[in-house]
Amino acid sequence: AAFDNLYLPRLHRVGFVGPDVGSQRNQESSPGGYVMDSRPGFYDNVLVLDFKSLYPSIIQTFLIDPAGLADPGDNPVPGFLNATFSRDQHILPKIIKSLWDERDMAKIAKNAPLSQAIKIIMNSFYGVLGSSGCRFYDPRLASSITRRGHEIIQRSKDWIEKAGYEVIYGDTDSVFVLVGSGTDEAGCEEIGRQLASGLNQWWTEYLRERYALPCHLEIEFETHYLRFLMPTIRGSETG
Repeated sequence: AAFDNLYLPRLHRVGFVGPDVGSQRNQESSPGGYVMDSRPGFYDNVLVLDFKSLYPSIIQTFLIDPAGLADPGDNPVPGFLNATFSRDQHILPKIIKSLWDERDMAKIAKNAPLSQAIKIIMNSFYGVLGSSGCRFYDPRLASSITRRGHEIIQRSKDWIEKAGYEVIYGDTDSVFVLVGSGTDEAGCEEIGRQLASGLNQWWTEYLRERYALPCHLEIEFETHYLRFLMPTIRGSETG
């Protein structure tokens, strides 16, 4: 209901009528968040780099949108499951931008409940679009979000490892980077900031060159664990 309230009036203004609930017959499935195989062990100095609101930022960056999927036009942005999205006619990315700006204002005003409410609404958009109870349900929409998330985490892992560090785990929107012994706390935090800055720059350049798109992805250095335990599954060698 909250999604319909935000989306339908804007859809009507551009001359479209929303589909009925249950009218989508495409039964293909979309995967959930990416979970990397972990490396079990007991580690010194593990950094966590986390993408800020990954799914909303994917929607905004790759212009994922029901109206844009229905009428992709010329030179569309590629998605997954043969989806393509209009570069010019899109609604959902603009809603994300508006909500993001409102959340920033709520943070400045130190209005934590409002900030959290807006965050929950933004993060719910992927789940709504992947639910058969939504009138805009289409596996191509949900897959273009989650599969893009898989690609982003995998490419980020590759970039970090080329920079000389090991990635021991990743989960949906985060990567866990091993620095190892021999580096003090200040040094580890500086490495975390440098990796986040370098990765953000790389994604900006890659998306401009590959898709001619501005980048709304942002990875942050979130946590430094002095000691980190990645256990095995009981009775298995798997992390």
